[in-house]
Amino acid sequence: MKYSDTKGPISLSSVPQNAIGHAVPGSKKDIECAVVEVTPEMAKEWLKKNRSNRKVREDRVDRYAEQMKDGEWMVSPDAIAFSHTGKLINGQHRLKAIMQLEEGSSVQCLVAFGLDPAAFKIADVGVKRTGADVLRIEGFKSAEEMAAVCRLLALWKQGRLEELHRYENVSNSVIVDIATACRKRLVETIEKTGSDKGALAGKMPRSLMAFAYFAYKPTFPVRADYFFDGFLYDKNFPAVDWEEEYGEKGAKNPISLLKDKMRKGYDNLSRKAKLALLVKAMNRYCLERPMKQLRWRSNESFPELAARKPAGEQDLFS
Repeated sequence: MKYSDTKGPISLSSVPQNAIGHAVPGSKKDIECAVVEVTPEMAKEWLKKNRSNRKVREDRVDRYAEQMKDGEWMVSPDAIAFSHTGKLINGQHRLKAIMQLEEGSSVQCLVAFGLDPAAFKIADVGVKRTGADVLRIEGFKSAEEMAAVCRLLALWKQGRLEELHRYENVSNSVIVDIATACRKRLVETIEKTGSDKGALAGKMPRSLMAFAYFAYKPTFPVRADYFFDGFLYDKNFPAVDWEEEYGEKGAKNPISLLKDKMRKGYDNLSRKAKLALLVKAMNRYCLERPMKQLRWRSNESFPELAARKPAGEQDLFS
């Protein structure tokens, strides 16, 4: 019987016996692999076997530890790995994260023993799945933009919007949770911001505009639409003289101030600065508070959104 003729789920038993190797070249020990409940005590001991061949990224360790404490950790196909000489060649970040857990805690991990010592050279070089990859697998359209918006929503909910310039600071599971919880409104928002791709060129990244519109719309249903259409198309917002309307000399429409700011310095502004300016302008516009100038400096605190933030864990922007 040919291998292609085998039926049923793929498993080790479906692989021809003559194709199965039990040890790597140069080793007399069989390769062993199992899902192990790894405790902080085990992690500490295992790290003593570390080759110390890679710099530890503390931000990654902290992120893993947070996921473990929150119950979001899943068994990864990328195993914690030991060579047949007894050295740790993969998994130091996970083990350091496990050491941050309380005594008596444990985390399930796939652990492999008996590998080639040279395998450390190729450990951690695989391309990790992004939030967009996972959303695409789950059947979401416009996955790249949706993942970017969901990531911003998660950071806003957690009070960490100032970290938007950092990557890998929101887990894929959280991105999927938010995308699933409010799929209909997210799709509508992304379609609205992407209907005319040229309208935002040189004005604002689409994902930032989509995030802001999505966040402000429930709290300011009319003003959010006015701001969006006014910023993109110079239409559908009250054509009022802000100086005359609000009785403040020199007051200007925040939409106009934001447009001027983007037109003069778009290429020189960071993504973080663009969102900060967008939030400042949208706050003032939606709250109908006059402003004479629009600016944000990198040493300032990141502005809070005037929109209502989701309150509870179950309140995922729906």
